[in-house]
Amino acid sequence: MKKVYLIGFLCLIMLSAIGCTSTTTNPYFYSNNENTNFDILGEIIYESADRVGYIELLRAARKMYPDCDYILDIMIDERRVTTTFFWFVSIKSSWIMRGTAIKYRIK
Repeated sequence: MKKVYLIGFLCLIMLSAIGCTSTTTNPYFYSNNENTNFDILGEIIYESADRVGYIELLRAARKMYPDCDYILDIMIDERRVTTTFFWFVSIKSSWIMRGTAIKYRIK
């Protein structure tokens, strides 16, 4: 019976060690090749004090790239700045959105 517990304990340690390891994943990289049906225009970064959505990011992309049709790989980050003065705490947030602007090819 002790052997069963020992084997179970060793398996538990091995599974936890395997579960704690991770592989490095890189973000998607799009290249302009002939097999895709879109052209990459560039990266868009939009920052706002309010929470914004896809439409605001698309408007910012169209200001930078007038031919922009769509945005891929949208990432949203929140930056918080906390200021403390005795018992008064002030938290200011800003939202940063980024993505890849593309233009579809017309065949």
